[in-house]
Amino acid sequence: MQTATSKLTASIATFALLLGLALPMSSQAQSPVDLGVRGGVTQATFYGDDVASNDFRPGFTGGVFLNYQVNDAFSVQPEVLYSRRGAKNHFSETTSPDLEDIRVRQDVIEIPVLLKLSAPTAPVTPRLYVGPALGFITNSEVDGADADDSFTDVDFSGVVGGEIAYALNKGPLSEIAVDGRYNLGFTSLGDVGNFEDVSTSAFTGTLSLRFDI
Repeated sequence: MQTATSKLTASIATFALLLGLALPMSSQAQSPVDLGVRGGVTQATFYGDDVASNDFRPGFTGGVFLNYQVNDAFSVQPEVLYSRRGAKNHFSETTSPDLEDIRVRQDVIEIPVLLKLSAPTAPVTPRLYVGPALGFITNSEVDGADADDSFTDVDFSGVVGGEIAYALNKGPLSEIAVDGRYNLGFTSLGDVGNFEDVSTSAFTGTLSLRFDI
């Protein structure tokens, strides 16, 4: 867990350095806030000292976002996403004898706030981003049975990722993009089978459409 957290911390530090270089760039006239929609697939699992082995399980993710362009290189993008996360994991028998092999499914409303860096290469624009995310777990199941009482209701995580966008400028539709991101959870899942130090992680790929408003 410490190794994964260290890698995410290093990624955030590198992004912060790039952001510091981007902010002094000549600012463009403030453009209207753009509205977007995105949808795709997320692959989630557990990590931590109690996890002996894991298996990523696919689930749907989708939602809306607003993008505010600060200047040519930097933008801020809050999102509201729904994700159905699933995981199949083998837990350490010494710490969790009653949950050695389980399948978990969760419904999550996630609110990331992303800081995005863009390369000046229109109409095809690569971007990198990083930011925090707050997830509200609305439903949890273990092996098909309700398990809301066994899990925490809130999951705090960090997000790093990137996207490739293509400018369209056809009516209100301004852009289409493909996106890939990694979420690393910092919150313990809770007292499930008396194991500790278990959090979630997920890889997500989406397609997004952005509209001028």
